[in-house]
Amino acid sequence: MDASILRDLSRETQEFFLDSCKRRTFKAGETMLSQGEHTDSMLIVAEGRIEISYVNETGHHSIIYHAFSGNVLGMVETLSERPCAGTCKALSDTTVLMCRRSDLIKKMASKVFVRNFAADLHDVLAHDNRFKSIDQFFSAEQKICVYLEKLSQDGSVFTESQGYLADVVGCSRQTVNKELGRLRDRGIIEMTKAGIKILDIKALSDRLSELGDTKATGTG
Repeated sequence: MDASILRDLSRETQEFFLDSCKRRTFKAGETMLSQGEHTDSMLIVAEGRIEISYVNETGHHSIIYHAFSGNVLGMVETLSERPCAGTCKALSDTTVLMCRRSDLIKKMASKVFVRNFAADLHDVLAHDNRFKSIDQFFSAEQKICVYLEKLSQDGSVFTESQGYLADVVGCSRQTVNKELGRLRDRGIIEMTKAGIKILDIKALSDRLSELGDTKATGTG
């Protein structure tokens, strides 16, 4: 009900839309949409975390986005009947609601739904612009703070490996280990068997703001 695509629709309309969707659960590591393949259904994330990745012409794999509860995936591909622009893989056990193209097209008759669709696209564009700038200009520690904050927004523990974080940030594992050590020494995070536990999310945000004062030159 809190999904942005349903914002400002009547309760009855929201319930009717959700009832028309098919509920499906994916185990961690399972792929739900594959780059280059077609889909006839968009996905609304009900619970869990999803990684969206892209493989370029030379075979290089990039992690480009992470989706959480309420996010929508595959809507543009479903409506345009174009192949998926990336691969969507569950990072944890994830439940999605799948809306078929025929049902989705019917919803596009609603001006509110179309507005919500456009707003969702705008949010994706704004996210991509921000993280493109972060990847290009931020220091390693700045990027680690940003991605830790982003990837643990559904909880206080980043459960993926340090190697995974290195791939997301785009630097070596040695650099990640060094910068995580600095955050640990400041009492911001704790390294556990379960993953990287954020002890103080406000301190993490404050540290990111503090680092921002060094000017985003990439040398931080």
